[in-house]
Amino acid sequence: MTVSLKEDALVLVTDDDGGLPLGATSPLGLYYHDTQYLSGYALRVNGATPVLLSANHEQDYVATFQLMQAEGATLGSARHAADILSIRRTRFLADGLRERVGVLNAAAHPVIVAVELEFEAAFRDMFAVRAYRELSQEPLMSERGPREGGLVFERLGRDGVRRTTEITMRPAPDVIEGNRFKVTRTLGPQEFFQLELAVIPKEDGAGAAASPDRFDDAIDALNARYRRFLRTCTRYSTSSETLDEGLITRSALDLRALLEFHPSGPYPTAGIPWYAVPFGRDGLIAGYQTLGWNPDIARGTLRLLAGYQGQKVDDFTEEEPGKIFHELRRGELARLGEVPHRPYYGSVDATPLFALVFAETVKWTGDRTLWRELLPAAERALTWCDGPYGDPDRDGYVEYGARGNEMRSQGWKDSPQSLSDPDGRWSKLPAALVEVQGYVYAAKTGIADLYEVDGDRVRADRLRGEARELRERFERDFWMTGEECYAQALDGDKKQVPAVTSNAGHALWSGIASEDHGGAVVRRLMAQDMYTGWGVRTLSSRYPTYNPMSYHNGSVWPHDNSLIAQGFARYGFREEAAEITSALIEAGRRFPNSQLPELWCGFQRDLRFSSRPADYLVSCIPQAWSAGMVFLCLRTLLGMDADLATQRLVIDPALPPWLERVDVRDLRVFDTRLTFRVRRTPRGDHRIVGGRGRVARAKAVASA
Repeated sequence: MTVSLKEDALVLVTDDDGGLPLGATSPLGLYYHDTQYLSGYALRVNGATPVLLSANHEQDYVATFQLMQAEGATLGSARHAADILSIRRTRFLADGLRERVGVLNAAAHPVIVAVELEFEAAFRDMFAVRAYRELSQEPLMSERGPREGGLVFERLGRDGVRRTTEITMRPAPDVIEGNRFKVTRTLGPQEFFQLELAVIPKEDGAGAAASPDRFDDAIDALNARYRRFLRTCTRYSTSSETLDEGLITRSALDLRALLEFHPSGPYPTAGIPWYAVPFGRDGLIAGYQTLGWNPDIARGTLRLLAGYQGQKVDDFTEEEPGKIFHELRRGELARLGEVPHRPYYGSVDATPLFALVFAETVKWTGDRTLWRELLPAAERALTWCDGPYGDPDRDGYVEYGARGNEMRSQGWKDSPQSLSDPDGRWSKLPAALVEVQGYVYAAKTGIADLYEVDGDRVRADRLRGEARELRERFERDFWMTGEECYAQALDGDKKQVPAVTSNAGHALWSGIASEDHGGAVVRRLMAQDMYTGWGVRTLSSRYPTYNPMSYHNGSVWPHDNSLIAQGFARYGFREEAAEITSALIEAGRRFPNSQLPELWCGFQRDLRFSSRPADYLVSCIPQAWSAGMVFLCLRTLLGMDADLATQRLVIDPALPPWLERVDVRDLRVFDTRLTFRVRRTPRGDHRIVGGRGRVARAKAVASA
């Protein structure tokens, strides 16, 4: 078991007792900009490693470890030693790792306490840590040693960056011996002493944002930053106490922890521990999910991605004019160009998603500054979709082919086997994925709506015409009559990949599905081979490559299901949307601390037993678009949408029977904050109270 913490660009992954193994090429450590600034950290008391009693890391930036040291104790028996030391480690991330180690003498007589702390810093790149790519040469210079009462590890990399790890302690160590701090004290009965450590990573002398020097001041400042951020967010409370205190609160804290703060605004990194960096697709979907919670996340995401939008053709990084990146890394290998992630652009869906989320963000916020600032980037994204890069064979579909670099599968299901023919072989590339065509459709219709509000009917009509043509082609080429569902993709021969997948639900979310076929897709995805009771599977259990324990071929993904549920509601299937939402919330309650993982296994739910979803063992926890799920599901249950033309929030609530009330406080929409309550009456209809005249029922707006 490991314990992970994150704050801004800092990530710490340790053993369950808070330590890091020495002398090993372990993936654990303190990371900054994809580099392992602390790779070993051992605490010894009187020559031995303390025994872990408990660990608490419910918040993603602070952790506490309770340990004990007992001479001659026998664990698991009734015989205990007389000389017992209580050891408590409390830590958080701010400008680096800050830790307080407290030792209490719980014996009835004085005890000599010798504390030893040993450190190592490997400065390995994340890609080397994960055995993806090794550093091919030795660093230009590497050293370690005592300096000004502490330790400094230093490495001058081949990229010319001087990376340092500065370690200091209060009170100062009695002895610094090599890479070890040593302190000795004699403690009387019930006497206590503590040490405070600071482990600060820097690149060329610069590091994370400065934090107060004193330990208590630094944690107070960090807690204040959390409070300030959460005060800017919409507050949801419901008639379900377990939902409020569990999933909603947990998801809000997880999302805040996953944010990086850039000059362009907050950006939700993908997931802890190994993907706590900007991903294009993940950030855009998380930004969309949280429009009704904190629209600044979508703004910051769009601005950062626009700043890296492709300008040239680069076969190694897969950059193309107008393209949005897939993944951004900032370590030595990326800087040297030995990996393509500087950034890497190998994603077929991030570019239309950028234009889609841009349109939705402007609709939700009424932010004309954002509209003027990023419209050129959105237009370049649409040009990429329509041009020779997104549609190289000019058949009207955005597709991707084999580039021989990083990713064979370049949709959100990016594992190699996720697009396969019934015989199990990889489907022929290039492939046009079902969901990607929906994203293009939604992007064009969304931006057309904004052009119309802006008075540009010519551009609005042109985009709507292109969207209609795409929809007609899509219905003709993707519909599988026998399955009553859309195909997963068209392969390189323009043949359907005949898998029934959750991707088809994205056609409802985007609105590209026809009204006639929309209902059929709902029924197909709710059939037993697709719906598990914990959510919709990624792949039908009838398809030959189905595996409920796989990454994408039968598992359940919360973010995927949140989009599907909103798609169901869009086509009028509110009960089915509520069923999926309820299943996701039920699943969330059953994970430790109500913390949703990236995905879980796709086994069928058995209501005869008290069970929960089966873990996918290497799932990211927390993960941004999983944490964003609950906020999009609440928006779906409330039927919330923004009508930019009338500057009103449109709602059409359909709460499930177990949820009687939802209170919404300080919802940020357009240029105001709205507070209102939705209550389901015993008759099953819904009352709406509050909103200061800016909240309207959907039917009232439709008839206005």
